[in-house]
Amino acid sequence: MAIDNPLEKIRQIANEEDSEFFGAALQVSGLALPLFKILAIAKNILDKQLNGNPGKAAIIALCYELERIEAQWPSDFEKALNLPWLRRAVAVLMDEAHRSADEDYARLLGRVAAHGCLPTGPDAHRREDLASYIRDLARLGEDDIRFLKLLRAAYVKVKVGDRDGYVGWHNTYKQMALNGGFEEDDRIALGTRLAGFGLAYESPDQAVRGQYLVRPTKRGLYLLSLLDAAELPVAKQD
Repeated sequence: MAIDNPLEKIRQIANEEDSEFFGAALQVSGLALPLFKILAIAKNILDKQLNGNPGKAAIIALCYELERIEAQWPSDFEKALNLPWLRRAVAVLMDEAHRSADEDYARLLGRVAAHGCLPTGPDAHRREDLASYIRDLARLGEDDIRFLKLLRAAYVKVKVGDRDGYVGWHNTYKQMALNGGFEEDDRIALGTRLAGFGLAYESPDQAVRGQYLVRPTKRGLYLLSLLDAAELPVAKQD
């Protein structure tokens, strides 16, 4: 027999300190399917947090990836591992891995961290900020990443900071964005969001030009380079 008010019953269960909330809530009859699914998803995430170990998966992936790209280690790598930037990066990696409750994504973050340990040339200083790159990536959604990649592709021939160059390729960018399913309002929202992370730049003269002008920053391009390297096919890890 269905309970008259399933949600009220679930509220009662939530107030019972000794109850196993999600398991008990899923046993309540008469609950609408969408609400049941939400509870089931929440229970699944909790089970992964308690029974799985995304933090461990992230660290193992970091170590596997560093071993795989050993040939790229700089000469000062062993010495650099004693510096504070690595401790900060590992702490953030484990924290974000646990937040994700997804071991596959935790492994991706681990591989990104591995490549972030090894920047050279003009990007060498970015190693000191690896923790913030990991944190930023963990907070980006699929559309954020797709849009940032689109900005890179649209302006690939423009030197970073060349305003006139971006204006010259703006129509190409707009057409690529439309082809990718990004309408103008989406472009404004995503561009503004990425700018908040320092991964994109919104031109201050767009009101004069009458168009929304946004382009990737060096920081954004560097984060994409780490993600590109981390997404290369790798052997399955236990």
